[in-house]
Amino acid sequence: MSYYQKYRSEKVADLDLVSVRAAFGTMMDSGKIAHAYLLVGPRGLGKTSAARILAKLINCEKNYSKEKLNRKLVEPCGECDACVSIKKGSAVDVMEIDAASHRGIDDIRDLRERVNLAPAALPKKVYIIDEVHMLTTEAFSALLKTLEEPPEQVMFVLATTEAHKVPETIISRCVRINFTKATAAELMTSLSRAAKGEGLKIDEEALVILATGLDGSFREGHKLLEQLANRYGPITAENVGEVLKLVSNSRVEAILTAVDAGETDKVVGQLCELEAEGVEVMSLITKLLLVLQARLRKGVESKEGWSRSAARLTRKLVEVVPRVKISPLPLLPLEMVLVEAALSNRQSENGGRKELVQMEPARVLPPERKTKMDFDQVVSGWPELLARLQP
Repeated sequence: MSYYQKYRSEKVADLDLVSVRAAFGTMMDSGKIAHAYLLVGPRGLGKTSAARILAKLINCEKNYSKEKLNRKLVEPCGECDACVSIKKGSAVDVMEIDAASHRGIDDIRDLRERVNLAPAALPKKVYIIDEVHMLTTEAFSALLKTLEEPPEQVMFVLATTEAHKVPETIISRCVRINFTKATAAELMTSLSRAAKGEGLKIDEEALVILATGLDGSFREGHKLLEQLANRYGPITAENVGEVLKLVSNSRVEAILTAVDAGETDKVVGQLCELEAEGVEVMSLITKLLLVLQARLRKGVESKEGWSRSAARLTRKLVEVVPRVKISPLPLLPLEMVLVEAALSNRQSENGGRKELVQMEPARVLPPERKTKMDFDQVVSGWPELLARLQP
């Protein structure tokens, strides 16, 4: 079993995203559970795990009893039959549906027929629909009727990575919980729990580098940690850098300095070295953009103005991302952008042009005068034009 599956969240306190944990805490304090939830966010953040925790919350023996209705809910015990069956994935009343492969109206019609049946073993039935945005328009329409008047013994948990593709009519009938990309601190918490559980010897610095080098995904972090554990004994910062193919800040600064100075040979030399080291191109672009973003913000805050070349390069780097993804040589589109920027800076320096855009206060310009041609004048020219067009 992979680390991500082994150490996935089993209760509310285990949820590593602080905002999601707070949302669940508020819900538990109120004791009120909605009939439908919409979990929105990128992949690898624990949306499915959170959905299963919701299923435990409403079915755990500690919470589902008449005397506890409309009162404060507590953590799932993890020991009752309901909690154990949901954890093992054997609970017949908790159904996980992949909308990518069950996206048609017939699938939703079948769901609607089964919704009205009483739960077989648990107090409440839970339908977890993953990637719900993949449903067809007709399927969404059929699902809407069920969400509008759901049976009392049923709860829906919809999960999606692309909320903009979900109809507003569906969203309006759900309680939305947003899953944002994990911060470095949240990733550290999650990775530390897995490392401790596996008894791994890993440097604190290595954990920090691993957490900061990820794109906010718990799943990706656990996969890389497992890969490191299989390859190395004590895991060091050097090991993490080798696996992640990280680009150091000094290397990024060297590239941008060469671009600013118009030294195309040094730009190409740096990129050749990085290519030989097997660097991830998207990681390099991200680092370049972060440094450029810091420069632009510093120029605004200090009122010195934007660097025109930095703003232009930032725009080009953002535009080159789609080409990198489809290029047979991923580094080539980036290399072209950086070399062109260096050549442009060299020409600007030779021409003596100023490269700063001064941040002046906004001025109200007088309204522009527009000359309007008289309608009669336009119409009078039509006969002559039509005569020319006739054969």
